[in-house]
Amino acid sequence: MNAFKISWLLFKNNLKLYQFYLRVLIITTAIYYNFLAVNNNPYMQVLNQQYSYVRAASSLCSMILLLTVLSFMFHANNFFYKLRYKEIGTYILMGIPGSKVGTVFALESILLGGISIITGLPVGMLFSKLFFMLLGKAMILDTQIPFYIPLKAISTLLLVLGGIILLMGLKNYWMVRRSKLIEILNAAKKEQSLPKIKWIRGIMGVACIAAAYYMALNILDLEMDFIQATVLILVLICIGTYFFFGSFLAIILTMLIQKKKVIYKGSRLVSFSNTLFRLGTHYRSLSMTAILCAATFAAFSGSMALKYFADTNTAVEAPYSISFTNQDEATNQKIKELVQESPHRILVEHQSHFLTGKVTYNDGSGEKTETCLITSYSEVKKSLMVTRPGNYQQILKGFDLRDNETVSILHSNLVFSGISRAGEPHVIQGKSYTLKKEVKIPFIGELQGIGQYDTYIITDKQYDELKENGEEMMLYGINITDPEDSMSLVEKIAGVMKNPRDNLNSFAGQYQYKYYLIGAFYFMGLVMAVVFVISTFSTMYFKILSDAILDREQYKILMKIGMTEQEIEKSIFTQVGMAFILPALLGMVHGIMAIKALESFIHYQFTGSILVGAGVLILAMAGFYLFISRKYQNMVVKGWGNHETA
Repeated sequence: MNAFKISWLLFKNNLKLYQFYLRVLIITTAIYYNFLAVNNNPYMQVLNQQYSYVRAASSLCSMILLLTVLSFMFHANNFFYKLRYKEIGTYILMGIPGSKVGTVFALESILLGGISIITGLPVGMLFSKLFFMLLGKAMILDTQIPFYIPLKAISTLLLVLGGIILLMGLKNYWMVRRSKLIEILNAAKKEQSLPKIKWIRGIMGVACIAAAYYMALNILDLEMDFIQATVLILVLICIGTYFFFGSFLAIILTMLIQKKKVIYKGSRLVSFSNTLFRLGTHYRSLSMTAILCAATFAAFSGSMALKYFADTNTAVEAPYSISFTNQDEATNQKIKELVQESPHRILVEHQSHFLTGKVTYNDGSGEKTETCLITSYSEVKKSLMVTRPGNYQQILKGFDLRDNETVSILHSNLVFSGISRAGEPHVIQGKSYTLKKEVKIPFIGELQGIGQYDTYIITDKQYDELKENGEEMMLYGINITDPEDSMSLVEKIAGVMKNPRDNLNSFAGQYQYKYYLIGAFYFMGLVMAVVFVISTFSTMYFKILSDAILDREQYKILMKIGMTEQEIEKSIFTQVGMAFILPALLGMVHGIMAIKALESFIHYQFTGSILVGAGVLILAMAGFYLFISRKYQNMVVKGWGNHETA
């Protein structure tokens, strides 16, 4: 019988063992195909600029997906090897050359991956129409994307995933080929040693995490730009997490084991000892789990935050359904007539008054003078009473100004605000003020002509004095019914205006543009959150069950000397909890800090997104925790099919 036939027989005999692995690979193959299909669909190219956003999002997600697949397959293959090491040893003991056994297991691995691709690719094609429908809905596209199967996407998928599967096959071949019979037969009896206590590395780990959290919460006060701060925070988080599980956790467990009141309660001695002894080899996977969990939380909550930002910031960029400035009375009347002739009904009309001027401040490198808009507290109050953002009453309470104070309304098309200048002196039209705070609220909106300028709020008294020596401008705003469907009306209004490019703004235009830009990343982010969840849980699935293989002999001995199944169950739940829940919770905290840093930088609160993300992740973690604990218990107490004696 040749190697391929043997591999096929082994594959069929171990199909129950491979079920979870196959499902994960089939799902990831289907998702990867759809990411590639986005980049190679000619029908989406009609979106022009919007298509570039979609391609950027799908390309980024494709690369991240491949990295997670590699991590998953690496842990899965190690698990399968440990589960079947005695089977491999038996073949070698029977005189079969190691190269022959390695070839069989390599072919079995390639066969397993090949079936995943053969199954996952049609699944991806089958659901591609649904994928594109959901993407179109997220981006509020008016055009239908026809069903299309890009051959380039198929060939790229086969080439990339085929290469990964081939590499895994070669890895399995060398793993078996280099295995020694004595090591295989005595692997379960191999003694484990306690990890070395490294106080400096442990303290450094906690210090790095604490420093990263501090920087994330105070990112605006750091004397570096957003990219530099983000990279530094990520580096500190990765190093801190690595040292935390590599050294600090060992310190904590060692201290707990020395406390008799803690360690001798229930079956904690077994759980804590197993976890401590395994840290020397498991701290890397625990660190990776925490990082993957942080990525999961950031992808899911970040996507929710993006949607909230798109919904909320659209109101900042377009405070009114239609707004315009610098028009004469005749043009104003024509615009009103066009609105009245349209299917839309006018709900409210409002005029906001302001001045243009100059502001001087220190930007960190020296004095800087730039154009700004100036308005009064009363004007902002009247505007907020019309636009009514969700927390407008709370906003107004924060505008209690003195004559030497000002509040800055950051211009609407600013996403990342950079370093905060709150508390610093500003000179506006020759008068000195202290900047009390910076806010993002509806006022001028994203008018091309003046929307790029920050607006400074001063007291009514100060504004009246400045108005005497300046020319006051007016923004005319109209709110109508169904503003998101008013693009045709906006185009008609542009036809009767003077310089509409600089002086006209609309909710419909900002709403659609924002969702073209944000919608793609929002949808892809949710898909990647699913990928990260699968990767996190599947990685821990194989890692924790690998421990079960090593623990079977130990628990058998404990049962023989009187340990009950209930006590074993408690021990397993505690041990699995420390191996999974601890890194998952730490990863979730990492993700929360990432969202908090984003909050500070774009002046929005994403509390709802954080709570939803935390709730969903905790529920998923709890369900997986129960599932994996039961699996662990079954392997230890009842064995796993034919591998019980392994």
